[in-house]
Amino acid sequence: MKFSFSLYFQITVLFVLISIFSVVGAGTLNYLESRRIIVAQFNKSMKDIATTIGSTLNDKTDDAAEAILRISGHDIFLSGQPGDIQKFLQVAVESSGLFNNIYYFDAAGPLKAAAYADGRDLTRYHGENFNNYRDQEKTKMVYLDLLRALETKTPVFSAFFKSTHDRLMNSFIVPVMRGHEVAGLLSCGIVLDRTNKLLKMMQELKPHPHGYIALLSQDGKMLINAGELPQNFSPGKDWHVFEDSLIHDAGYIQVVLHMEKPGLGICIGLPESAVRAILDRLRSGTLSFTVGVGFLASFFGILAAWILISPLSALVNGLRQLRLGRPGDEIDCRASGEIAEAISVYNDLSDKIRRDSQMTAMWAALWKNDSEK
Repeated sequence: MKFSFSLYFQITVLFVLISIFSVVGAGTLNYLESRRIIVAQFNKSMKDIATTIGSTLNDKTDDAAEAILRISGHDIFLSGQPGDIQKFLQVAVESSGLFNNIYYFDAAGPLKAAAYADGRDLTRYHGENFNNYRDQEKTKMVYLDLLRALETKTPVFSAFFKSTHDRLMNSFIVPVMRGHEVAGLLSCGIVLDRTNKLLKMMQELKPHPHGYIALLSQDGKMLINAGELPQNFSPGKDWHVFEDSLIHDAGYIQVVLHMEKPGLGICIGLPESAVRAILDRLRSGTLSFTVGVGFLASFFGILAAWILISPLSALVNGLRQLRLGRPGDEIDCRASGEIAEAISVYNDLSDKIRRDSQMTAMWAALWKNDSEK
């Protein structure tokens, strides 16, 4: 005996499978797209934070650079005495609020004048010569930048550093010109964080309570940071190569922005666990939603199969009765299209067979009565 499934069973299974695959496919695509958007948003958010901090520092650096460029054009550097130049620089430092100090070096190297914002005694700086910086590890980079400004006759942004008062500063070197020749070099320390507003801003802009923002020097040294850093945090000298990319390291997702003019780096880190927790909630929510919608879709698929197949089942049962020679009851089911037409034909045929049977029975009864007479 050949075994086969009923049409109702086949249609039901088909509808349920279509519903399940459709819902699972839609849920999967929704999860993957949502995951991509979340990760991209984290990336964009961290880059926006880095850009905001970078713009703030750049604006202050630009203001200071513009001020020192104006100062370098004053005639006092060409005709004034060292004492007069020192007084002029002291006024410039105290009035602008942008500088921690300004040095004026002779083109040959000796320091001719200096001024500090705190008005300190400058006696100990007498006899200083920037050529001596060449042999000192901490000042060798400054020496090279001074030499570059002297040779190229153009301003040079030099190293970032922290003062003894933990203020973040940036060196800027400007050549003082006498015609086409360099008469001297102005080297200023631009104060970027005199009142700790920068650190407060970094604390407020952290991408996560357990994230961090760090400012890095050109050689990868951390200058200032807000938030808890990874235990093995070590960006190194090649940190700038990671710009515009997400770095997965030490359980953190990190973004790096390179400030081109001063060479400062801004590194922002977000714990991967925080992103993973959000993605886990997204996955759980998507799974629950998919299961719920899949259940409803399957239920309505079964209901649709029953509505579609019930007229056809009634028609099949009626035809079975006809095959046995017994006209079935009239089928009264809602249907449309070819199934409705087939039911109509069946009802007409069943009614005709029923009338023929009644007529045959009546004639048989009359014939029997005539025979008995």
